[in-house]
Formats: sequence, C-alpha cells, structure tokens
Amino acid sequence: MHTRTGPPSRAATAPPRTAPIKVLHVLWNGETGGAERAVYQLVREQMRDPGLDPSVGFARPAGPYVDRLRALGTPVVHLDLRRGADLPAVPRLGRAMRPYDLHHFHSAEPAMMLASSLCGDSRRVYTHRGGITDYDRRKRLQYGLTGVLLRRRFNALSGNTAHAARCAAELFRIGGERIEVTYNGLEFELLEARRTRAEARASLGLRDTHFVVGTSAHLKSWKRIERLIDAAAALALPHLRILVVGDGADRSRLEARASALGVSDRVLFVGMQQHISDFLIAMDAFSLPSMGLESFGNSAVEAMAVGLPTIVFADGGGLVEHIEDGRTGFVVNDQQELESALARLAGDRQLRASLGKAASADIRARYTLAASGLAYRCLYAAALA
Repeated sequence: MHTRTGPPSRAATAPPRTAPIKVLHVLWNGETGGAERAVYQLVREQMRDPGLDPSVGFARPAGPYVDRLRALGTPVVHLDLRRGADLPAVPRLGRAMRPYDLHHFHSAEPAMMLASSLCGDSRRVYTHRGGITDYDRRKRLQYGLTGVLLRRRFNALSGNTAHAARCAAELFRIGGERIEVTYNGLEFELLEARRTRAEARASLGLRDTHFVVGTSAHLKSWKRIERLIDAAAALALPHLRILVVGDGADRSRLEARASALGVSDRVLFVGMQQHISDFLIAMDAFSLPSMGLESFGNSAVEAMAVGLPTIVFADGGGLVEHIEDGRTGFVVNDQQELESALARLAGDRQLRASLGKAASADIRARYTLAASGLAYRCLYAAALA
C-alpha cells in the first residue's frame, strides 16, 4: 500500500474520454458522521472538475447530508434498501446503478456491491473508512462476502489513512499492495466561525479564565470520552472545563460518570452541532481519545486546522498519522500521560500557541480538497484503465 500522489502508469494507455466520468458515490445514509462529511466535501470538489459528473446514491436517503448535497445541486439517487443483505433487491439496484461509469463505495454493502458487479461495463472503487474491530458472526459474514466481491470484481481500492488500508487488507484478505491511501480533504472555509470567542464562551457559561479542552464525536464507547472526564476529576485545575460536542448511545453513561466523579459542573455536554466551528472557537485545546477503531478522525483534523493543540492516543488508529508529537500536538500512551499533557497546556499559553500554529499550517498544507480530489482522480484512472 502507498499514498496516491500521481497518476498511475496504466492510465497513460487508456483511450482519452470525451465526456465526463459519471460517478455514483454509494453510502448507507446521510446522517451526521465522519464518512458522510468526507464524501460531502469530496463531492463539492468533484463538482468543480469538468471531467467528473458526480451523483450520490443512498440506501436510505435520510439525514442532513442528503439535504446539503441537494442544496449543492448534486443528483441524489434513492436506492431504498430495507437492510444491508436485501438480496431480492439486487436486480432493481442494478438497474438504478447501470447508467454510471464508476461506482465509488464508501462502506461495505454486499447487496449494493453485488448489484454493481452485474452492471456490465461499470467500474468499481471502494474506500475503507474503518479501523481495527472485532465483529459478531453476522458482521463477519457480511465482511466475508464483501471481501469476495472486492477481490474479484473491484477495480481499485483505497483506505482513508494508512491505518485504514492495513485494516482493510486484513479484514478482507486482500494483498496490501492493491490498496492505495487516499486521505480526506477539508474545505477550510467551512471552519470559519460565525461568532467570536467571547460570544461562544458566553453562550456556554464559560469565562475567559477557563481552560477549555474540547472534543467532538459520535458518542460511542470506543471513542473513550470518559478519559477526559477522568482527567478533569484527577487534575487539581479548578479552571479546567471539558466541552463535549456530539451525541450518541454513550452519552448517558458519560453524564453518569461525570456525576459520580463530582465534576458535572466542569463537563459540558452540548449535543450534536451542525456548525462545529462555533464551538471550536471556544476551546483552548482538543482531544479525541479514540482507540484503534478510529480510521481518520475528522474532528481532530478540523481542530488542528483552526489552530488547536490536539492530543490523541498512540493506539488511536489513523489519528496518529496527523500529529507530529511535540510539534503539532501530543501523542500519549496512557491516562497519566494525557493528564500530564493537559496540565502542561493549561499552564503554558505560549506552548498552546506554538503547537496550534504548527498544527494549522501542517493540516492546511496536507489535507486540501485539491489534493484529495487529485488522489481520487488517479484512483479512478486506475479503475478505468
């Protein structure tokens, strides 16, 4: 596996195209999540490319990103699946997908992948957006079937980090040399806050003297947000506040933990927010304590892009690929190192500023939409060659 940086040599032998490539991106739904956000931003970039004609197909066309895509003028295709293994729907799905030159899958969906494989001259691309995990029997069966289809019927494969590419190789039993690395790109204009730092803090009941450590995540147990709550309880820093942006199944457990540790007044849960920049501006530092299931970690990269020193864990999957320890943030090994890093940042405004400045410059140079768009263009060229 290697990072896609230029066009594949095979593409040079392909006949020139006279019409834009009709691309169908395939997702399960348009709910708020890292994959959905990444695809939305990729499609924004591809719509500027005269050589591409992107559409997005949803198994279940619901969620804010469906509406956002429509607002862009992107065609949205209703694939209407009741469940992932809805095999009787395969012929109907094939008819819906057949008009497109290339089907770009962003999750493992066996029924839709099988339908795609029956679509004559259409080519298939898959991007893996997951990390290490253990699956139950049903999921293992799903990914086993997906692996067969990827190995036999797909023309190009990638992971959105090197970690994701390695995980895909193991999960689907595919040689690593077949899997490219295509990092997400960010539309940095979307990270411009609509209010000032003072306004953001006032709306949250925070004072200028508070040291605010934020996180943003779909609250699941593997995000390990309790590590920030535990740090608030352990550190003798009365001005420390933890700002948790996001919602999910783990929220009630996290709120109960904060209460049990006596830090409910220092941990703020604000739920899911569409304009994350309006909350990033209130923060002094950021941490995403996820384990290896984290493939990319959009929220951490966004925080770094706006100049927040960011802390991740060494076992945090693709997150460690974004941070140069000690220069653009911290990579810690355990709870004690997390607490030590937070204490250092709380007491050193100059350190926060230097780490944040370096992080912003690095992220804005590496994760542009133009670079991501080019990487996928090259992947498509390989698939179509």
